[in-house]
Amino acid sequence: MRAVLLTAGIASLVAVLALRLYAAARTIPIRTPWDDSTIRRAARTEGQQETLAAAVARLTLPNPPPVLEGRLDAYQRWLVVGLKLGRRISPGHGELDFQAVNVLLLGLQGLTLALFGYWATRDGSLASAFAFLWISAPVVFGINRWILTENLVLAAGPIVSFLAACLLDREVAAGPGSRSLGARAVAAGSLAYVMNLFGVAREYSAPHFLVIVGSTVLGLVLQRRGPEAAAFASVTACFVAPFAAPLAATLPSTMEKTGQDEFFHPLREWLPHVSIHTVGPALAVALIVLAAAVVHESIAGSGWSRDGGATLFARLRRELTGLRGLYWGHLILLAFYLGTIVWLRNRVSRVAIMPMITATGLALIGIRLSPRIRGALSTTPARMAALALVAASWSVLLYQLLVAFQGGKTYAHAAYRLEYYNHPLRLRPLESPDDSYVCFDPCPYDGP
Repeated sequence: MRAVLLTAGIASLVAVLALRLYAAARTIPIRTPWDDSTIRRAARTEGQQETLAAAVARLTLPNPPPVLEGRLDAYQRWLVVGLKLGRRISPGHGELDFQAVNVLLLGLQGLTLALFGYWATRDGSLASAFAFLWISAPVVFGINRWILTENLVLAAGPIVSFLAACLLDREVAAGPGSRSLGARAVAAGSLAYVMNLFGVAREYSAPHFLVIVGSTVLGLVLQRRGPEAAAFASVTACFVAPFAAPLAATLPSTMEKTGQDEFFHPLREWLPHVSIHTVGPALAVALIVLAAAVVHESIAGSGWSRDGGATLFARLRRELTGLRGLYWGHLILLAFYLGTIVWLRNRVSRVAIMPMITATGLALIGIRLSPRIRGALSTTPARMAALALVAASWSVLLYQLLVAFQGGKTYAHAAYRLEYYNHPLRLRPLESPDDSYVCFDPCPYDGP
């Protein structure tokens, strides 16, 4: 069964990435008059004003991220670099350049989730299956065909969690030699650089990034890895300082949007829609089951439920040291983002992205910390369940790409309804430059 699942997982990853390449090169790109058009215009305008070297420097060096209509838009920097490179390779294909950036971000997600899954389970078959469940999720595959900042959010979340986990999971070298100490500090600084390169893609992802960075520094300090903590914190500070002012500038707009009742959808409507059309039933089931298992295991086996003679400080220190501190950071983040969903009036389907990202990090780090759960996942029934989830994810993906909305004839992005980002591959051709795939009430798919 392990060989079957490994083959199915790898073949599915290759097939879904090939399908994404086909969609980028051979299908009509989705357009609306709203966020995606604004992002396109901003990227083209900046691309005309900058050289390639300046665009690369803005992407890779500490500097304030752009603020677009009251929102952080670090994604714009990626689009500008892609646009500049594309003009040198094949001028006149701006939309294809944007799609190439998205394909790159999707590939990074697949690679990260495969490595993250293998690090957690030590099982290539489970890792490949989980990576496919992520890539084929409606919001991941679907939104990757849009020019939206969430593409960077979806890539950054797993990358930041995985790199922080790898750093905290390392054993402290036995020898106190200056060379090994310097090498460890350089490695910590390098990981911090990559994490900050993705960093805060949108203002709503800032809590995720800041809590993980804080958990990492605290975990390193409690592991008595002071030089690594100092290197990590120094590199992070160089990136965090410039985006503090832009982040503060977005807060008024963010708070205003939280109360927009026209985007409110009750939980009884929101939850089923998100389960099918955003996270997807296969990934939703996997995350719920794995997160529940690791939370139960962590509570049952934590320092709070054993070593009754230990002091409160000793128990707290044990729980915040190294990888366990990062685990609790993810659990706090998951509770925070789920709480905001309940509180928000502006309850669109995209708000499920951050709980999905946080639950993924929580589940995989929890599996790494629990040999018992790893053992349970290596059984034949668990692999059969994973294979069934892969098949279910393919069924949902192909239905949404080929069959839904009469094969694309009636698809439209509704102004005030819950979004269907995983739109069909075949859309009707636009009739004019002002035409777009949007609708108000009624919508084309409202017909009997």
